[in-house]
Amino acid sequence: MGEEIRVDSKSQPPIRPFTVKDRLESGGIALVRGSCQPSEGLRVCSSRVTVALHEGETFRMDWRAASDRLRSNEIVRDNAHVVDARSSFWVRSQASMSFFAISMDAGFVRQIWEKDFDQAADFELTTAIGVRDRVIKRIALLGRKELSEGGIGGRLYAEGLGTSLAVHLLRQYGALPRARVIYKGGIASRPLQRVIEYINKNLPEALSLADLASIANLSPNHFASAFKDSTGISPHRYVIERRLDRARELLRRNENSISEIAHAVGFSSQSHLTAHFRRTMGLTPRTFRQSLN
Repeated sequence: MGEEIRVDSKSQPPIRPFTVKDRLESGGIALVRGSCQPSEGLRVCSSRVTVALHEGETFRMDWRAASDRLRSNEIVRDNAHVVDARSSFWVRSQASMSFFAISMDAGFVRQIWEKDFDQAADFELTTAIGVRDRVIKRIALLGRKELSEGGIGGRLYAEGLGTSLAVHLLRQYGALPRARVIYKGGIASRPLQRVIEYINKNLPEALSLADLASIANLSPNHFASAFKDSTGISPHRYVIERRLDRARELLRRNENSISEIAHAVGFSSQSHLTAHFRRTMGLTPRTFRQSLN
């Protein structure tokens, strides 16, 4: 049945026959673009919960999950493969494959399973190969853009994508489907104030969606929607706006370089600060500073 390989989106160098061309790691979420060479048969398992979308020409893939029967699927562009971190599958293909993948630590998905679905037992996902899934396709479109822009959205944005994807996978591919716990309404004023104070105090840090949610005593997925109900914008957007406010204050003081200011307010680089600044204000930080003279 061929050799077994364990795919790890963090591995360096990549494991044959996989080649990673571009990768972004953020808060337990990985966005990866790569390729896979033809194989006469190998068993694949992933160290994470992974969804991979085919980006190349149509080809045929033979595959088998666990002790399941052998199947043969025609794989077209944007068909998705869903793989649980603790399951393996056998695959054979005569074609080279290009893919974009979103992978998540099992602990990240487990937290959503426990809090959003009110489950004490561990989650389990059914392996799915070559499925057409509009929700996965939409999330992947945002993930591809984030990868191509070098992670401009930051950790909160990546975790937001991962949270949305995890909820969908648990609902649609859970081996034991359960009803999701539905919450409505925003965040009460006191916990919301605690969250806002925490954000303002820790703007230079890589803020985590899970940390913000825990302050409000909510699941990450419920927190994201409740925060938007309360403030009118997503947690990611709120943090970006606060960072830009702080950056404008520092630019007015004219005491630090733009690169120093970018890191002081929580952007990973000067280019990320510049990109967000231009989108919001229509000019660069340098032009903004020069306009004050």
